[in-house]
Amino acid sequence: MKDLIRTALLFLLFILLFSCGGREESSPFLTGVEETDRRLEELLAILETQEDDTLRYGIMEQIISRYMQQEETELLKQFLNHHLYKHPEDSYNAYYLLLLGTIYEEENALDIAVIYYNRLLKNYEDLIIRGSSIHYFSLEKLIKYYEDDPLKKISYYNELISRFSGEIDRGQVFYNLAKSYEAEGLWEQSIDSYEKFLEAEPTTIAGQPNVYNEVNHYLNFHYSSKDWTRESLEGLVNSIKYAIRTRSGSRLNRYKAEDFFMMSWGQDRYDPFTEIPMELAYFLKSSVWYNRLLEPDSNENEAFLRTGGWSYRIKIWYLYFNRVKYPIDPEINNRWEWAGIYFGDRL
Repeated sequence: MKDLIRTALLFLLFILLFSCGGREESSPFLTGVEETDRRLEELLAILETQEDDTLRYGIMEQIISRYMQQEETELLKQFLNHHLYKHPEDSYNAYYLLLLGTIYEEENALDIAVIYYNRLLKNYEDLIIRGSSIHYFSLEKLIKYYEDDPLKKISYYNELISRFSGEIDRGQVFYNLAKSYEAEGLWEQSIDSYEKFLEAEPTTIAGQPNVYNEVNHYLNFHYSSKDWTRESLEGLVNSIKYAIRTRSGSRLNRYKAEDFFMMSWGQDRYDPFTEIPMELAYFLKSSVWYNRLLEPDSNENEAFLRTGGWSYRIKIWYLYFNRVKYPIDPEINNRWEWAGIYFGDRL
């Protein structure tokens, strides 16, 4: 029965499209060149008689297309807003709101565009138009717009995960979600998101070729004892100097960070090949020496101590120290660690 009714309605629409005569009064959405477009006037007249959302959508698409072809964006905006006001329950309103959002976005009126994107998300069910989800499209737009508002991004990312889990790049979404949680000081949620990032299918994060090693290092530090960290740089450096003077390999190892690196200048700290399994005690000979002072370019966040005599192959080693950034725990945050060694003279 429903198919018969739909067929009858489509037949009626066909008759109306090809038999509708002129109107005594022009539509408020016909001005200038559009007044000479009889077809547009006929479509507007037919639209007024339609009660079925799907039939109305077919007519709306033709009208929208004509406005776009004639570059009448102001009339198109008025037309769409008028329709939304007149038919608030239309099942295609999410699509019409999306069109308004994209029009304003093209005009660089982003603050207005996001109003329409938010409105369609909150008030209307999702639609698949030309194979794409309107809600998914809008969520991605809103995430970009609220780049500097982590709380809003958290909400939108979580909606993407809950509603479009099979369509998103889960790795990218969980990584970005972790960063947003960090920006809001929601540390445990951030850790959880980083773990889900590692569990997701491999992905690429722009500008971070070693992102997986970086995240693994961070999580390893999070779950470690952190007992190698020291409150002051001076105290840490003096302890290492003492271990060198007394040739105490065990004492020296005690001060190494858990993710201790040993690499040449120019390598990435998070490159998987920087964790060389070398026993420092083997190189701790009487020939080893160190400078009395740290390098001049040492600063409040990182420091270098020039040493030598460890090996006849590479005579100079720079011991590298950095300040720990771990706001999750105020007692650990801003302490110092001996993070690694750079081989050879500085580049």
